[in-house]
Amino acid sequence: MLSICIPVYNYPVVPFVTALLSQAKQLPCDFEILVWEDGSSEAYKKVNRQLHGLDPHLRYVEWEQNRGRSIIRNGLAKAASFQYILFLDCDAALPDDHFLRRYAEHWQGEPARQVICGGRWYPEQPDDPSLQLHWLYGSMKESQGAESRRLAPNSSFMTNNFLISRSIFEDIQFNEALQGYGHEDTLFGWELQKLDITIQHIDNPVIHVGLESSSVFLEKTLEGIDNLHRLHKLMGTQSSWWKEIKLLRIFRRLRQWRIHELVYWLLAPLQKPIGRQLHSAKPSLVAFDLYKLYRFLDRARKP
Repeated sequence: MLSICIPVYNYPVVPFVTALLSQAKQLPCDFEILVWEDGSSEAYKKVNRQLHGLDPHLRYVEWEQNRGRSIIRNGLAKAASFQYILFLDCDAALPDDHFLRRYAEHWQGEPARQVICGGRWYPEQPDDPSLQLHWLYGSMKESQGAESRRLAPNSSFMTNNFLISRSIFEDIQFNEALQGYGHEDTLFGWELQKLDITIQHIDNPVIHVGLESSSVFLEKTLEGIDNLHRLHKLMGTQSSWWKEIKLLRIFRRLRQWRIHELVYWLLAPLQKPIGRQLHSAKPSLVAFDLYKLYRFLDRARKP
């Protein structure tokens, strides 16, 4: 009845998967765990190969080439056998021994077409200065309880920890036009809203343990900016979904006032000091917002 799907890229997942396997065996239903290596380096695959043949309910597959977040998730869903699909990111840890049971309590007796989002939370602040930006952003922006996420249920959707019925996923799937990192969750939440499906939010978070250095986090932010620009063009002028995204609201307001070029040139000489600030031990989310705004304005100037 439950397929647990975990795309993996350059991360050791054996403890996470074995903990899930232990909990799944306590559920009163059939289950499977699908772990797909999405072009990980040999060093990580060597560690994760411990999962191969570990249990009949577990399928471990290696892909030589990196297919990307959307393609690998679509492939996992197609390979899944059961009615409910639980997607989990690989850089996570379970909060306790009842994580899967809480999901099971919500799908039992409910209609088949549903989406449940469990959320995420971050561990205590790390000592490493290079991890401060990712931790600060995640703790302030992504670690939200169910009550907060329910205020805007579809725009609060995150792909790191959600359960979806197969029938809904087959109607939507992840858009493979979005390459690299970022905003596939934004588009997925929008597509759900178009089908008049409201995401159910519960307090069942995973712990985000895969903090990245400021350099890596900012590189992924740039990939996310590119995807957001593609998404903005895809949504078109008829959609009001842009109102849910702060960066798009600011961009459209600047363009409406015809000062977007002025703001771009005002922000240009500030990029080096902003970059230094974001790499410091005490990064600022205001500086991060200015960094993203400049990058989006720069992307919007190109064909």
